[in-house]
Amino acid sequence: MAENLGAVNGSLSEETRQTLLEWNRHDDEADRFCMHDDEDSPDSRYVDLLLNPERYTGYKGPEAWQIWNSIYEENCFKPYTVRRPLNPLLSGSGLCVEKRAFFRLVSGLHASINVHLSARYLLNDNWFKRKWGPNVTEFQLRFDEELTTGEGPKRLRNLYFLYLIELRALAKVLPFFQRPSIHLYTGDAEEDKQIKELLLELLHVAKSFPLHFDETTLFAGDKTEAAKLKDDFRQTFKNISRIMDCVGCFKCRLWGKLQTQGLGTALKILFSEKLIETLPQSSREKPSFQLSRQEIVSLFNAFGRISTSIRELENFRKLLSELKQ
Repeated sequence: MAENLGAVNGSLSEETRQTLLEWNRHDDEADRFCMHDDEDSPDSRYVDLLLNPERYTGYKGPEAWQIWNSIYEENCFKPYTVRRPLNPLLSGSGLCVEKRAFFRLVSGLHASINVHLSARYLLNDNWFKRKWGPNVTEFQLRFDEELTTGEGPKRLRNLYFLYLIELRALAKVLPFFQRPSIHLYTGDAEEDKQIKELLLELLHVAKSFPLHFDETTLFAGDKTEAAKLKDDFRQTFKNISRIMDCVGCFKCRLWGKLQTQGLGTALKILFSEKLIETLPQSSREKPSFQLSRQEIVSLFNAFGRISTSIRELENFRKLLSELKQ
């Protein structure tokens, strides 16, 4: 069943195919935090995300556990002597602020994916219809304080931390999309204009949020050490992208890589604040900061997934409350 549920619907309309070919001509190159697939490779394929929603696929067991274990063990840094006071929000024994933040981001990403799988669970499967919906038992197995020996609530706090980081990135990237030279190519000039207006409206809402994460607490120490930490972040995140390629379930790999790339793009934005602030308005000048089409798509889809996770948490709280009555 897991192989069947994890299969990807690869059908695309002819109009979509032509738009993708044209969009590639408008793509930007950039210094990336993630390993992007070669879109010209015969092994690469485009998929319609609307036809392949993120939900339970039955992918579990040793292989799934080993993937996340590799991500945590090989990429979340080892404890070392703390050289400056820890931010209370990010405090953790033996890790500096930056590395503790990185661990919380990965944990939040893991938590978000688990929320999605619990919220879109296969409740009934018969020959004529499949029923998807929230599975409270599955949610409790992943997040209940007693069933997870106290880890579940920490995972959910990390989910909110991830949300604040990605929200902050959306606020910071506003100047990039405000430039007249930026066009979100869809193949239809009128639709391009409408989508950009909606996008800017979304980014202004993100910027108006009153409780943004203060990224100035990161990399605020010695400049040499801060530069080394930033490079560690970039290289470590690229490792996570590579590990995602080992996921056996095609649909799980699709959404896992998309959200990993989205978070990597958010980090790239936060680390490039000065470059974004000095972007030229004219298309004739070469910009010092760029985003590729893949990065733009993954950034907004990843934020959509995190936002959906938080909304689903409210639904699970309501369902759990009803069960206790």
